[in-house]
Amino acid sequence: MHCFSLRVIFTFGFTWPSAVLGEVVISEIYYDADPKTDAVEFVELHNAGGKGVDLSGWRFSNGIQYTFPANTTIEPGGQLVVAENPTELRRKFKLSASVVFGPYINRLSNGEELTLRDAADQPVDRVDYDSGFPWPTAASGAGSSMELIHPSLDNDLGGSWRSAGLQAASNEPVTFIAAGQSR
Repeated sequence: MHCFSLRVIFTFGFTWPSAVLGEVVISEIYYDADPKTDAVEFVELHNAGGKGVDLSGWRFSNGIQYTFPANTTIEPGGQLVVAENPTELRRKFKLSASVVFGPYINRLSNGEELTLRDAADQPVDRVDYDSGFPWPTAASGAGSSMELIHPSLDNDLGGSWRSAGLQAASNEPVTFIAAGQSR
């Protein structure tokens, strides 16, 4: 659930709310790892604004339980991840230690409410996701996460998300079309 400004845009007689930039949004959820025994579930946050945000004392109060430590910031346009098992997540996907936090308490379900609260315990963002349509179905056991299409969309609506393929880190080169071949 996002806060909206009172600014109104008039276009051909329609009225549209304008999303407030600068808010931190839940932007990716990986709740059904492949294989299921991998402890690599995560929730990603994105700062859509033009200023860094101090997350010290912010916490997830529904779904997973996690409180950000002091001096945690998210830069403008930046992301960070809260992981079930940060060491495993960094190992499998070769992520930088500086963007992975955790571990969190509990496990992500195949549908539940996640609530992010600021240091004053005010709700900042909320996603009540599910594993069935209209939510991205490939995120339910097919090895994909689900990612928010754009940070200005209402991330509490299934249609605002798409499946995102996750690739385990590998040193093997990937060739999509071999040199000298045409389609």
